[in-house]
Amino acid sequence: MAQSQDEQAKSGSVYSKLGIGYPVGLSSTSARSLGLTGVSYNETYVAGLTNPAHWGHTVYGLGAGGVGIDSYNASGASAEARNVHFGIHQFQLQLPVIRGKFGVSASFSPVTQSNFRNYQEDVMDVGTGVTQDTLLYGIENRGSGGANRAELGFGWRITPHISVGYAASIVFISLDDHYTGVFGNANYQTVGYTLETSGSGFGNRFGTYIRIPGLLGSEDQLGIGASVNLPVSIDAQRKQTADLGPSSLSTEDGGNLGNGTITLPMTINAGLSYHPSRLTMFATEATYENWSDFDNDFKPSEGALFTDRYKYGLGFQYFPYITGSNKFLSQFKYRIGASYDTGHLKIQGEKINTLKFSFGLGILSPRSNSNSSIDLSFEYGLRGTQNMNLVEEQIWGVRLSLNLAEIMFFRPKLQ
Repeated sequence: MAQSQDEQAKSGSVYSKLGIGYPVGLSSTSARSLGLTGVSYNETYVAGLTNPAHWGHTVYGLGAGGVGIDSYNASGASAEARNVHFGIHQFQLQLPVIRGKFGVSASFSPVTQSNFRNYQEDVMDVGTGVTQDTLLYGIENRGSGGANRAELGFGWRITPHISVGYAASIVFISLDDHYTGVFGNANYQTVGYTLETSGSGFGNRFGTYIRIPGLLGSEDQLGIGASVNLPVSIDAQRKQTADLGPSSLSTEDGGNLGNGTITLPMTINAGLSYHPSRLTMFATEATYENWSDFDNDFKPSEGALFTDRYKYGLGFQYFPYITGSNKFLSQFKYRIGASYDTGHLKIQGEKINTLKFSFGLGILSPRSNSNSSIDLSFEYGLRGTQNMNLVEEQIWGVRLSLNLAEIMFFRPKLQ
């Protein structure tokens, strides 16, 4: 089925229909502007989500959250559609227990996201003999939901240059897959049903971070970071609810209904960052997810579509505000980056890869005694291909993130 041909449908990527949605991936609010996850560097005034080891460096009480809007211009061999999706992204609270040595983090973030609308029109023969006629019908398929993570963890700075961290989480799945059939003849009643999938499982995440100062000069610094998300096994239930006018009927009996297991794959993030000075940073990071091991008892026929995913990113940031200059353009944080994602899907021999370019602008708080900021990030990307009658998407994205950074639990002393 082709994506809806409405002028502007409220949905996301057509590829989010498969599995339990398109993987979102962990990233710090500022790292998206760099095309990175943020596993290889620690930013003092911005909460870091990807690497639990960074929480051991917490000095300020940090909070982060954001919203975003994405536009998908999808095109196939014979049709085009535009889809726009608005979403609320991760929230995180990061607090120091022992300032600069031991910190904790609590967060809520998406793991996958399913948001699509497909529509197909066709005709069928009805009746027999002289009463035979053709009937126009349409089938609309809407999907929403995905998997989300509620997490609590800690980071410990073992030495001035080495830190480790751990986080435990509960992963929730809530998916609705709704079908509606409408007919061009008023004698036929509209019919519909919804497949509802829900469940939860426990996750574990580990991280490490190594900081090497003075590598080539007195002010430079090299950062090495890595994190591992272990596979998550989710005990889930799936039921089908039929729409019967003013009432409905639900059942868990039948093929691919009832109780089952959904297994999310292991994820490894790793990267290097290099600060020639306090003003600039270059970073490169990579992510591996073994989606070939993804298992979904409710959609066994889709198993052959999943393949291991690799993502590579390269980014640069420049913070001229550190110099204290009064020039207007020196009052911001600048970030730019690019990433290439091989994708977790392989359909008819074609990988659904994604190439993205990003730019970010950090706006500092007008309060002279505050380190809080607002991050604006802009993305442009290409996903998929038109080969083999598949869909290619042009993706435009804008995100706004609020980063709070304040001294907390500190009693001022009289001099």
